[in-house]
Order: sequence, then structure tokens, then C-alpha cells
Amino acid sequence: MSGRLSTVSEPERTPAVGMPDGVSDSARSWATSEHDALERAARALADASGFDPDTLPRLRLTGHPFLGGAYPVGAFATAAVTTTALALAELTGHRGPITVDAALAGGWFRAAVRPRDEQPSPWAELTGDYRAADGWVRLHMNAPHHRDAAVAALGLQPADTAEAPAAEPTRDDVAAAVAPFDADALEALVVEAGGAAARLRSVADWREHPQRVAVAGEPLIAVAPTDNARPDQPFPPGRPERPLEGVRVLDLTRVLAGPVATRALAMLGADVLRIDPPDWEEPAVEPDMTLGKRCARVDARTVEGGSELLALVAEADVLVHGYRPGALAALGLDPETLSAVRPGLVEVQLDAWGYSGPWAERRGFDSLVQLATGIASPHAADATTQADARAASDAPIALPVQALDHATGWFAATAALRAVAHARRTGEGSRSRVSLARTALELERLRELLGPAEARTEPRLTSAPIDTPWGVADVLASPLQVGGVRLHTPHPPRHLGSDAPYWLVDERHDEEEAERVSPTGPRAVVMPTGGVLAWAVLSAAIVWASQGVLETLGAALLAQPDIGARWWSNPAWAVGAGLQAVALAVSWMLLSRRLTVGPALGLAAALGAVAHLVGATLVFSGAWPESAEQAWSIGAGLGVAVWFSGAALVQLGVPVLLALTRPFLRGASRDSRAVGPRYARRGRRSR
Repeated sequence: MSGRLSTVSEPERTPAVGMPDGVSDSARSWATSEHDALERAARALADASGFDPDTLPRLRLTGHPFLGGAYPVGAFATAAVTTTALALAELTGHRGPITVDAALAGGWFRAAVRPRDEQPSPWAELTGDYRAADGWVRLHMNAPHHRDAAVAALGLQPADTAEAPAAEPTRDDVAAAVAPFDADALEALVVEAGGAAARLRSVADWREHPQRVAVAGEPLIAVAPTDNARPDQPFPPGRPERPLEGVRVLDLTRVLAGPVATRALAMLGADVLRIDPPDWEEPAVEPDMTLGKRCARVDARTVEGGSELLALVAEADVLVHGYRPGALAALGLDPETLSAVRPGLVEVQLDAWGYSGPWAERRGFDSLVQLATGIASPHAADATTQADARAASDAPIALPVQALDHATGWFAATAALRAVAHARRTGEGSRSRVSLARTALELERLRELLGPAEARTEPRLTSAPIDTPWGVADVLASPLQVGGVRLHTPHPPRHLGSDAPYWLVDERHDEEEAERVSPTGPRAVVMPTGGVLAWAVLSAAIVWASQGVLETLGAALLAQPDIGARWWSNPAWAVGAGLQAVALAVSWMLLSRRLTVGPALGLAAALGAVAHLVGATLVFSGAWPESAEQAWSIGAGLGVAVWFSGAALVQLGVPVLLALTRPFLRGASRDSRAVGPRYARRGRRSR
């Protein structure tokens, strides 16, 4: 590969044509070897990513890497960020210097957003490395369903009893259950149960593994063209200083690689909308992984949620997802559907184990890939560079950061930028793929090229304070600069589910389209089915009890306490309350799909009151009325009594007031929509 990269050490930040006077020969030699390592790492990953070597002489590497250990993680981080910088230069047509700061790149691999208040651990209590009979196994139990699978595979899920619920297993319980297992057998058992696990292998063992052989045959970034966009749907051109402005990125990723990629896209101006299921939480990484994004929730497992997700895809420009091969199709987003609803879509897919081989559909995470590939093997560690006290034992030794996740995220951002550039030139969509296992192969090759690296204390990194839901946080400066373009955003991080699942409106939309995409009226206030049932039953119970209290007090004032006492033993009004609950639930479910909150709630309350009266009438008559005249006579008499006693006001008012409280429809106005728009929109009129 021809051409030489320019390197510069802090604080000079000028081309390294020579060392300053007064620097010792040893320091001069150390700086030269360090920057030579950065240059060789950048060349290696740029070559693996398919970049033209003619762009490399414009690359300026500054700062000092500080992440080290058995693997040159600092140089690896710098090189991964470099690929994104090179892709950004291609996108913008920049022909000048391309700058990457090695210290900041390492800082971003640790965390770009750093709340000043203490945050929770990213690891669940039971997640960890456990010693089996013939080696080590890591069980990943951060997600509840992965935890349940692993616990069940180990036989640690006792049944609940009538006296007490089952006790939760402890780390000691898990360690004792793992100890007798063969490591390979336990890995297979947990994976088969739907969990996530990996045994510790050596680098040599992994080199012969069928999955490693398959991954070695895949490119670092695999790209396949798809189809052309519709003429009315060209890619947004962006602006020189915000090259992704106007680009809509649908983010269907979780911790950690995918969110790293979409964070970079958001900080280049894209409208990134992250979608999570209703029950997903990742509190430890939310501050870092939601920077610059909007975050909404959609339950794609329901018909309405699936329609809503499809509508978002139809109006997206880029789709980034971390689903295993075939998993996205299970949500109704198979390649044929994607092509039909959004021709010319740029799709970027991230996976743990690659897209071929026996483990292609296996669940995986950074820490598991480290163990399986031998990266965490203590035999890979150089005792002179490994500060971990476990280096002398056979326990796994993790990298200082989740480098596979972060690097794969930067490679995914690189793929997205190059695909957007291609789509702007040709109108053609594409599907790009990256994986943690393929990234691990590049790290292993880089270790063979550079050897281990010295780990140093993180230097003081340039940052700026920002207000977040977690208090004040420091956001690191951009690790790259391409012309006047840096990574930055005015939007602070936020909690998952903080936003509605709509695309932002821009100048591409006329007023009618703007109203469809992001309604200007009151936001939908949706009461879920469980909430509807709770509201109906609770309303009827409060109505029954309130009327009984009023009856008892009235009887006491009239000095006829026996009348009040009869209320509580009379089944007529209890039956009426039961029918009122049914009427409230059914009428709300039907009316809320057609009307706004005010009319729907008013009609539901009125129908509930009528049902209450009908139920009481049937019980008071003792049987089904023999004639309409009899039913009318009994009903009219009860109706008059209910009206003049004030019971009607209770029957009508309680459901309305209760519905407007916090658990149900808090914040609703009369004109609020009772359901959100759920169906696919037909595309944009202009771009």
C-alpha cells in the first residue's frame, strides 16, 4: 500500500517531521514506535474495509493511545475510528487532511458520555465467568429471558409453593451448579435452551473451529446492492457541515455495537429514531448510547405495533438492526417486504458470530466472543504487560473495554456512510453486514502485527458538560475531524421510550404530509387493554360502594337505618355494577378507535350507567320482565330514584374522573386521540 500517513503527538498537533530538541533518545524511539504502530493499524483496517490507499497520505493521527494489555486495543480503537473518518471524507468529497485523535478514540471506546453521578453496573448479578469441570464458561444473563434459560439449563429454577415464591439463585448457587459440567456440554445446553454462553478457548483452538473458518471467509464489511429508490424518494443531500441532515435512520439495535453506530450517524446530523420493545431496559448504558437520538417504544409482536414499525420503515432512509439472520423476517420485515415498502433502503446489519457457519444464528455478545475466540485466554496475555492479578491463573482476562462491540459499531457506521454516498450517486440501495466475530479476527491479526501494548492511565480528555436526565454529564470531544465536520449534537441523551414513534417533519413535507407524519393536534393518550379492564372494574366497584355510603347516610338522616343496611345485602345494585363494568370496557374499546377522548369517555360512561340500571331492574323484577310495560315500569321507577338520589351523578362521574388519573389517561384533553395512528403511510410526496 503506497503513501505514508502523517502522525503527530500531543500537544504540538503539527506534522511529525521531527522530534523537539531536548527529547531523549529513548523517548524519541518510544514515540516513533508508538506512532508507527498507529499508522500500521490504520493501514491494516483501512485495507480490510476496502478503502483506496491513495486516501491514506491525507490521514493525520494525533494523540497517544492509552488502552493496552495483551492486545493493542488503543491502536485498534484509533484504526476503527479512522475507517469512519475515511468514509466521511468520501461522503463529503473532502480532499484535505483527515484527523483522528488516538486518545479520544480510546476514550470513546470507554464512554463518550460520562455522568458525574455514579451509574449502575452494566452487568447483572449472575452474569460472569464460572469454572466448569474442564475449563471456564461465561454465562450472559443481563436479559431476563437469557437468565431464565441459563438458570433452567442448570436446574436452578425451583417451583413456587403455596407458602412462598421460589428463591432466586445466587452466584454461589450458579457456581456450584456449573462446577460438575463439561464446558462444551454446558455451552451447548444453555444455547439450546435459548440462552447465551461461551466456553473459554485458546487462540489455537479457535483457529481450527468451523465458525472461525467460516468467518475468515467473510469480508470485514460485506456489501450487496439491493434495488433502486423510487424517483420521488431520492436520498436527502445533507449540508456540508451536517452531511447526514435530513437522513432518517431507524435504529433497531440494543447494546452495544449497533447503538455505537447510530450514535455516530446522529452526531453527523441524521434523525435517528431508536425503537425498543415495551419491556426492554438498559439503564447502565442509556446515557452513552442515546446521545443525539430520539427513543420510542413499539411492540412489534402485536398487529398494530407491526403495522406501525412497517410504516416507520417505509419512510426511513437507513435501517440499522442487530437481529440474527432470519430474526427480522419473524417481525414481518423480510427482504421482499423491505424492498416493497422502501425501495432503495440502506440496510446495515450487525451480528455476533457472522453470517455463515454453524453459529450464524447463535446469540452472542462482546464478552462471549472474547472467550470463544481466545482473546480472553490468559495464555494470550504477556505477564509483563498484564496488570490483572488473575494473569497467573487460568481465569479469563477481558479486554480493558468492550472493544469488539465498539469497533464493530464504528465499522457499521463506516458501512452506512459509504452506502449513503453510493445511494446519493446512483439511487441504489444496499445491505451491509458486520459481525463481532469478524472484528475479533482483525484484532487477532493486529496483535500478530504489533504485539501487546502498554496500558497507561487515561489522560485528561477534552470534554463539555451537558445536562441530562442523570444529572450533569461530560461529553468527550469528537475523535475525528474531516474538514469542518466533527461529531457533535445539541440533543442530550434521554431515557428509552421518551419520544413518540414519528419521524421529524422537515421541508420535504407539505402541510398535509406533516400532519400525517407528526400530527400537530394533541398527542395520543392510549389506555392499554389491561388498563381498560382495571379502569372498568375499579369504576364499577367505586360506584357500588359510593352509592351504598350515600344510601346509608341518607337513611341515617331520615332515622331509618334499616333502609341503609338493606343496601349491602341487596344483590340488585351489585349486579348492576357488574354489568356497568362490562359496558364500560366494551364501549371504550369500540368507541376509542373512532372518537377522541372526550366523546368516547362521555358515551362510555353513559352506556355504563344504563347497563347499571338494566342490571338492577332485572334483579328487582325477580325474572325477565313478562312485558315491555312491566320492564318500563320497574326501570322508570328505579331511574327516577337514581336520578333524584344523586346516584346517577356517581354512576356517570366516577368513571370519567377515574379515567383521567395517572394510571389511565393522565394528561388527556377532550380532543386528545385515544389511539395512535398505526397503519403504513404511503410514502413522501417530495424529498
